[in-house]
Formats: sequence, structure tokens, C-alpha cells
Amino acid sequence: MTMMLKAPAKINIGLRILNKREDGFHNIETIFYPVHLYDEIGIHISKSLTDKNSIVVKSEKQVIPLSKTNSCFKAVESIFKTFRITDTYRIDIFLKKHIPIGGGLGGGSSDAGAIIRYLLKYFNINLSENREKVMKAALEVGSDVPFFLIQKPCYATGKGEQLHLLNNFVLDYDILLVNPNQHVSTKWAYENLGFNGTESYEPVLSGVTTFNPEDKELFRNDFEKVVFEKYPSLKATKEKLLSKGAVFSSMSGSGAVVYGLFDKANDGKIKSAYEEFKNDGSFAAIVS
Repeated sequence: MTMMLKAPAKINIGLRILNKREDGFHNIETIFYPVHLYDEIGIHISKSLTDKNSIVVKSEKQVIPLSKTNSCFKAVESIFKTFRITDTYRIDIFLKKHIPIGGGLGGGSSDAGAIIRYLLKYFNINLSENREKVMKAALEVGSDVPFFLIQKPCYATGKGEQLHLLNNFVLDYDILLVNPNQHVSTKWAYENLGFNGTESYEPVLSGVTTFNPEDKELFRNDFEKVVFEKYPSLKATKEKLLSKGAVFSSMSGSGAVVYGLFDKANDGKIKSAYEEFKNDGSFAAIVS
């Protein structure tokens, strides 16, 4: 039987680069916040007729890699290796993408997280008892995959894998996601931050428990400086969201989706902005 899974997107509320690590990665701090935009994943597991596992990933989007580089493929491999699953299976996965690819919303990582959650259930692996092993397996797939196993607001540091649950952090706003058909390479964005290994900044988001849209400097995204310079359409998107009534706007992750927060009491503003961006040919979605 094919099971249908839902994989949520996330946005970043503030994103600070703290320093460059010796391994070439960067330590960051951010608040991951799940939003109601989902990829749909069909997964079917059956016993293999051979002595090898078979993982087949398909999608209606031609730009998605369907080989071993796909995050879902990696998720299956990581769980099988971590828990030494010796029986062999054929695993068919079909991805229906609604989360923009390369948009800073974590779609690929969320897909992997959904696969891991399902495999734990399928193979009766208790997450509480095996939390450390599961989180390590998730981290092998991607830095923010552990967050998608939690799917609740979290303060994140390290590469994004060190998580602290924020039970009282709520965005009581309607959220408009916009991407003016741009794609930003995360690798390029990090390489152009200008960190040479000597700079180091203290975390400022670690004590945050609530959101105030007036704290624009506190919740800034450090990637905007370099990304907006190369992609002025993203800067223009942020400015337009604010001019259309958003009380706060930011790029998510390293881009290219920009979001705006709108007061729920006046939904006419967000609907007007949504229609305008859609008419311009941009990706736009109202979520919460």
C-alpha cells in the first residue's frame, strides 16, 4: 500500500552568521519556524526479490535530481545504515513538489525528514529511545533535517543542527511567501559572505522567546546583504511587501523566497499583495 506523507516548509526568523569553522562550514543562529506549505510524498515499501535494496525516486518536476544525490534517497540509506537493517526492500518514492526548489524553505530537507519519520514507524524504531542515533542519521542527510523531525519552532545554532524547542514562539500573522522566479545557490551565498575565519560574533537570538516585528535589526538575515546585491529583484520584492502593508519582511534562508507578515485583522492587504505578485508571474502563497 502506498502511504501519503506531508512535508512542511520552514522560514527563518532572523539568520545570523556567527563565524567560519575550521571545516569550512559556518556556525549560524536562527529561529526555524514551520509553515503550512507542504510537499506531498507517496512511499511504497515492499520486500525485494533480490538480495539488494532498491530505491526508486520519481517526481513530476524534471529539475529534481532522482539519483543518490536526492535527499530522500540519502534519508533511506542513512536509516538503513544506522539501524543495520539487513532485510532487503524495494522502496518507491514519488515527490509532488509544492515548496519552491532552492528557495530557502527547506523543501528537500523536509522531504528527507518525512521519509525518516515514516521509516521509524514502519520499522518500529522508537524515536525517544533512539533519539541520538536518529538525529545523527538525519544530520548525515543535511544540517536542517533534524529540525524537520521536530516540526515545531526551534532556536538553532551550530550548522543548524543544535536545536532548542521554543514552545511559546508564535507568529500570529498571515504569511505571504514570494519568489520572483529566482534561484540562489546556498554554496555561492556562503562563499560570498566574506568570512575569512577570523571574524566571530556573539549570538543574539538565544534568549528570544517571542516575536516583535519592531525588532527588525534583531531579526535580520545576514544573507540579504550579499544576495540582494546580486539579485536586486529580491530586494525589490522585500520592499514591495513592506509597501503593501507587511509589518515585517525577510528573506528565508539564503533565498530566494522572501516572506511578509501581515496583520490578520486586515486580510485585504495580504490578498491584494498576493494577487499583484501572482499577476507579475511570481510564485506566491499565503500560509500560516
